[in-house]
Amino acid sequence: MAFPSREFGAQEYDSDEKIRGFAAGRNFPGSDGVGVLLALGKVKGDDAPEVWRFMREEAGGKDPTWNYDGKFLVDKSGSVSVPKGSVGKAISALMEESD
Repeated sequence: MAFPSREFGAQEYDSDEKIRGFAAGRNFPGSDGVGVLLALGKVKGDDAPEVWRFMREEAGGKDPTWNYDGKFLVDKSGSVSVPKGSVGKAISALMEESD
C-alpha cells in the first residue's frame, strides 16, 4: 500500500491524478494487481487513514519524519512490524517462514 502525502516539504504531486500517472510510469501497482495506491492524504497524527494508524500502533511505530520513512510489514498471521535494514530482505524472510 502506498500512502501519498504532502506533509514532507510538499514533495509529492498535488493531485491524485498526477500521483497515479507517476506511479503508473513506474509500474505501480503493477500489472499483477499487487499494491494499492491510496488517495493523497496525511500519514501523521490522528488524521492518517485508519489502516495506517492501526499499523503504526500495532508495530509501536511513530509518525514518519520524512518521505518514505514510514514502512510497515504485515506477515501472513496479521502481525505488523517495522522492517529493520533492507525492506526486500525483510519481505523475503517473511515469505520464507513456515506455517
